[in-house]
Amino acid sequence: MNLTRVFNILIVAFCAMLASCSNTRHLPAGESLFRGSKVHISDKWAGAKDRKILVNNLVAVVRPKPNSKTLGVRLKLSLYNAAGPKKKGIRRWIRNKVGEPPVFVSAVNLNTNKDLMINRLQNMGYFDATVTASMQPGKKNTASADFEVTTGPQYIINKSYFISDSSLISKYIDSGFQKTMLTPGAAYNLDLIKAERERIDRELKEKGYFYFRPDYLIDVVDSSIGNNKVNMYLKLKKKEIPDQARNAYTINNIYIYTDYKLKGTRDDTDKANIVMVDNYNVIDRKHAYKPALFSRMMIFEKGDVYNVDDQNTSLSRLINIGNFKFVKSRFDPITDSLLDVYYYLTPFPKKALTFQAGVLTQNDDRAGLDGSITWKDRNMFKGGEQLLLKVTGGFNSQFSGVVTEPNIYNLGMEADLTFPRFEVPFVNIQTDFRYVPRSIIKMKYDYEFESDLLRINSYTLSYGYDWRQGAHIEQQLYPFNITYVKTDTLNKAADLQELYGNLIFNGIILGPTYEFTYNSQTNVPRTNSFYFDGLIDLSGNLLGIAENANYQTHPQTIFGSTYAQYLKFQPDFRYYLRLTPGTVVASRVMAGVGIPYGNSESLPNIKEFWAGGNSDLRGFPSRLLGPGTFNAYDNPDNTGYIETLGDLKLEGNIELRQKIYQFIGLGLFADAGNIWLFHANPALPGGEFTSDFYKQLAADVGLGFRFDFKILILRLDVGIPIRDPWLLPLNQNPWVINKIEPQDPTWKRENIVYNIAIGYPF
Repeated sequence: MNLTRVFNILIVAFCAMLASCSNTRHLPAGESLFRGSKVHISDKWAGAKDRKILVNNLVAVVRPKPNSKTLGVRLKLSLYNAAGPKKKGIRRWIRNKVGEPPVFVSAVNLNTNKDLMINRLQNMGYFDATVTASMQPGKKNTASADFEVTTGPQYIINKSYFISDSSLISKYIDSGFQKTMLTPGAAYNLDLIKAERERIDRELKEKGYFYFRPDYLIDVVDSSIGNNKVNMYLKLKKKEIPDQARNAYTINNIYIYTDYKLKGTRDDTDKANIVMVDNYNVIDRKHAYKPALFSRMMIFEKGDVYNVDDQNTSLSRLINIGNFKFVKSRFDPITDSLLDVYYYLTPFPKKALTFQAGVLTQNDDRAGLDGSITWKDRNMFKGGEQLLLKVTGGFNSQFSGVVTEPNIYNLGMEADLTFPRFEVPFVNIQTDFRYVPRSIIKMKYDYEFESDLLRINSYTLSYGYDWRQGAHIEQQLYPFNITYVKTDTLNKAADLQELYGNLIFNGIILGPTYEFTYNSQTNVPRTNSFYFDGLIDLSGNLLGIAENANYQTHPQTIFGSTYAQYLKFQPDFRYYLRLTPGTVVASRVMAGVGIPYGNSESLPNIKEFWAGGNSDLRGFPSRLLGPGTFNAYDNPDNTGYIETLGDLKLEGNIELRQKIYQFIGLGLFADAGNIWLFHANPALPGGEFTSDFYKQLAADVGLGFRFDFKILILRLDVGIPIRDPWLLPLNQNPWVINKIEPQDPTWKRENIVYNIAIGYPF
């Protein structure tokens, strides 16, 4: 079964679900389908914005939940009903695993839901709220629950106090109470009270109170002062606080076990093999590590007051060395004020050999195989250094299509040596980052062979740094980068030389790169998430300026080879809006600005931008869109171009992602963008960037399916172009929406683009 048929089956099945018959005709006699809840706030005590928040909160407490919807349709209920009550087979699996049984009105208890709403309102400060409820019948044996809410005034905080006593812990809380979250004028809210307890708990844990808990605090609320205000009195639960929680602790001895087995009966109190380094007791029976490694990683020191931030940072740094599978700690009280600390490190195997193989697909009718062999030494010089040796290879060839494309073969070899620290010549840099910084030496060789046309060899040597500032920010700086590229044209005919001239670069790329990444996405789903990646890539700038290089009149060389001179900037911004737990709107805007000058007419081929493909503009073939209004397919000998590249790029994408089943999702998307040349190239007419660039944007729309198998996400997308910029020089309308003819085999062959890929496109 080919990919086209798979897509057609999926699309037909999806459309059939959308067109499924009414779910209410399957209801038992006397039952109605529960459509959900409506909440109306009848008074005006709460402002418009607050009323909207209240309505969302109150609807969320109603039980049971109505049947879920996907794009406004109860797909799971439709599947449940369509499958029927079969006892075995695929229909039984669809009914019980994919489908969802109907939620009946008889399952909704209005009085219970009223009590839940009143409780939620009181927790938000609406102490005088009332709720009335009724069940309102709808069309075709459906009904919804209507709740009429009178909130009354929301109580606000008049004053907040901490009731102190003579204990030291009480004095600590009192001294920091000016930072309280329970400020006068703030609305009473149970969540705010909980947050205040956690704030105090964290501050105490930064002052040595290891055994303190938020539950040892209690809030007393006095609402008798009138004017819809409350006084809040925070105090310690004196009778419930154990003696340990009242004491501040100092770190005594620190023991680090480097080869801890999760299973077994090893006595971790055996300290016969201790090596003392900077007051850390390292127990390394196999002498696998230099003790100084752990001295650099630890933030805790003997004699320090216990601090939860230092503890978390130390754990994080030990984990981020990359040598240990598990890291855990234990604190033992030695006296009423001293703690011994034990760190148990379970290492990965020192050496590992892995194999990977997979299918390589393009959306331009090419497919093939790729694979890799990786060997890793996780502790090369006993200081946590990691050596990675990797060999990759693959090929892809054309299996269909109207334009002949060459077979492509590639081979790569890479060696990376990573140090878990900043290695700066003549400078000793100590950090207390939660994430361990890394110094990286990279050596890489890539070979690409375009059958009968091109052969590209590139050699790269780099040295740089990778470090994180917190969970969301990562930076990479490679002050030293040198790449040598050798491109051979296998057919020296002048016409082919011109046809593929945009891919040819011979010479050296020499200059630094810097990349900054911000990612607010976490394991906890958020309504709004952001991602930004910015890359600065420079080559030959100081050298070219010093030598007054000019590629036309005064070209310069280094080590006998020409060198590239350019400035390159590449910002990529993404925004994710979570509408429901299963619905996300993902959007991306990215730009690429390459400015070749001096010694370069264009960016080197390995640094240029492309458009089209399964993670780009999905309605256009990979790397064959643009530049500008240029049409790579408008070639009388039907050989086409291998790929078209550009110095500048602009792209925008938006995608609605909807979860349909546990591991099945649907994506509806639209893409727009193009690439351009910085300088005009006669071989690529219409490719130069001009002030009319916005008129030359291509656009596509499409839909796809995502299969989330946890270890990977398999993505199947189908896209069609709706705007073709190469029609502009022909004085034709670039918008081709009115030319869509899904019943025409020729139109389908030339316009429908199928994509298969691993992972989301952005």
